[in-house]
Amino acid sequence: MASLLSTVMEFGKVSVTTHMPQTAIGMLLVFTLTIWYFTDARRRKLPPGPPGIPLLGNFSDMADSEKVRSKVVEWAQKYGDVVYTKIAEVDYIWLSSPTAVKDLMDKKSAIYSSRPKMPFAMDVASGGKRQLLMPYNNEWRNIRKYSHQLLNLNASKAYQPIQDYESLQMMYDMLKVPAEFYKHNQRYSASVIMTVAYGIRVPTFDSPIAARIYKVLDNLTEMSAPGAQAVDSMPSLRYLPQFLLGNWRDKGRRYFEHDSDVYLTMWNDLKKRVDEGTSKPCFCRDFYLSDPAKNGIDDLAAAYTCGGLVEAGSETTASSLNNLILAMCQNPDVVKKAQEELDRVVGNTRMPTWDDESNLPYIRAIIKELLRWRPVNKFGMFHANTEDDWYKGNFIPKDSVVILSWWAIHYDPKRYPEPEKFKPERYLNYKLSAADAINLKDPLDRDHFSYGAGRRVCPGVHVAERSLYINVARFLWGFNISKKRGTDGKFIEPDERMVRGLLSVPNPFECDIQVRSTKHSDLIVNEFQVAESNQQA
Repeated sequence: MASLLSTVMEFGKVSVTTHMPQTAIGMLLVFTLTIWYFTDARRRKLPPGPPGIPLLGNFSDMADSEKVRSKVVEWAQKYGDVVYTKIAEVDYIWLSSPTAVKDLMDKKSAIYSSRPKMPFAMDVASGGKRQLLMPYNNEWRNIRKYSHQLLNLNASKAYQPIQDYESLQMMYDMLKVPAEFYKHNQRYSASVIMTVAYGIRVPTFDSPIAARIYKVLDNLTEMSAPGAQAVDSMPSLRYLPQFLLGNWRDKGRRYFEHDSDVYLTMWNDLKKRVDEGTSKPCFCRDFYLSDPAKNGIDDLAAAYTCGGLVEAGSETTASSLNNLILAMCQNPDVVKKAQEELDRVVGNTRMPTWDDESNLPYIRAIIKELLRWRPVNKFGMFHANTEDDWYKGNFIPKDSVVILSWWAIHYDPKRYPEPEKFKPERYLNYKLSAADAINLKDPLDRDHFSYGAGRRVCPGVHVAERSLYINVARFLWGFNISKKRGTDGKFIEPDERMVRGLLSVPNPFECDIQVRSTKHSDLIVNEFQVAESNQQA
């Protein structure tokens, strides 16, 4: 217990003498959980995994988010399809093969569709309202059905004009200020989902609405990153006085107050526009008119339901597009092959359109390889099981953090030779969309796992795939991408690390983006000007 107490003290940086009765009660609870943990005979049949240290388990293995993805690959190769780790009393089950994911998250989705207990990120900082972090219950199912109505295949086709226009602005912005590609991709992603959800565009990255959205996203990625808060890694610590852990409840309330203010303002503004008859067609308008209160969804829950769409659709698409540019900087041969295909199919007298997709197998392969090479977060997709279970002779305790370990799956050298390399050729003969591949009977036939699995598979897969296609195709059609040269004439190697937090957002890096020709430049300008005129008409 001294080891655990010292860790708690390190988080809090204070003395325990002033609140000793509360501290003693909290430590007794932790101790009781620990004793129970070691006396369950079934735990002798836990899956294999790396050794940890007493009580804290594998805390140090997961403390550095930059190293986790390489560790899980090593664990999978050493221990097999299902790997076990723990932090204090919390069990972590890493599903490290397509078969294990299919068998548990798909076939047993009724008990593998919840979320881990997160006293800080979900209970306090989200007020229990964030769909992304909600446990699998009636409230989540009720909200999920609205997301499905918005984002299913048929509904997503209606958003193509929005994605088309925002893509044209992205191309125009890239032409005018290529050095700010990072922000251009973020603006595109935020504007698409804001238009779809609220009927409001984000015309510039510096606009007030973009700043508010990305502040919420910063809060989310900070609060939900594994290890960011000790109480989320070791939920039993929530019984200790909060001052021992950096006053985590007060910090969480500040997050909740900020994010709630942003989302309630957006929701109330939307309701006002609908009541005045000035709202454009969008999900939130239809959601409001459906009277969510009759299904027990109050204003705050409704605001978070709509805001959750923005959370899911903004930074994930933006980070994928910026990871694409990183990959293209490092792989000029891929750029060349893509442009050869685009020149053959599209030419230089028009830009790529939706109708070209079926004739661009290399572009399709680039997108699949991108999501294999850099899935959307650094750890995997976190689920939790609501019942004790057994799998291939191994015991999986109830309330385990069950992780779709996509880094282990995507970097399996047996399936993907030289997995660290960006090689679209892996998918050249793969004709299914990511959405269709999710439902394949044989999990080994699936293209990648970046959209998740089971009942919590990403509901926005159709919208995300269209955004990636139209932007990747047009960007590679219009621009040459290469490493930037320094003043000494030597190439500047781009930073391959990721920003702090949960998502696979690349660190800002430099690259050289040049329009391919005057003809390409003129087309980009003309297409955007026509689209802008049509928007204003």
